[in-house]
Amino acid sequence: MTRDELDAIHEDLRMMLADRLNIRARTFDKAIRKAGRLLPSRARAAAVRLQTLEQRIKHPKLAARTDPALLREDAQTIRDALSRHRPGARAARDRSFLLADIGVKLALVIGLGLALVHSQFGI
Repeated sequence: MTRDELDAIHEDLRMMLADRLNIRARTFDKAIRKAGRLLPSRARAAAVRLQTLEQRIKHPKLAARTDPALLREDAQTIRDALSRHRPGARAARDRSFLLADIGVKLALVIGLGLALVHSQFGI
């Protein structure tokens, strides 16, 4: 397993996190940190193993002794966990919560305005 192959796997997983969970980050490590509890425990454990394997690949002797099948298996575990999420569902939910929050605040402002008009003019 070369460093380029590992970077390709990390980039693929980072793009899946952005697509499925609406998590934007520049690196795979930051994306996993932001994902936190959105990922199942097995996927989080696989992500930690991927991060430790990245450290091993930097060292030439350890890289020769690192099994690429473990890396691919951990990447597949994360892909399986992310495949359960619909693309864009979390972003849509976040948008709907934002619009609901704006609607509640707007209704509150209108209600306070009407209360002020009623108290000032008795209408």
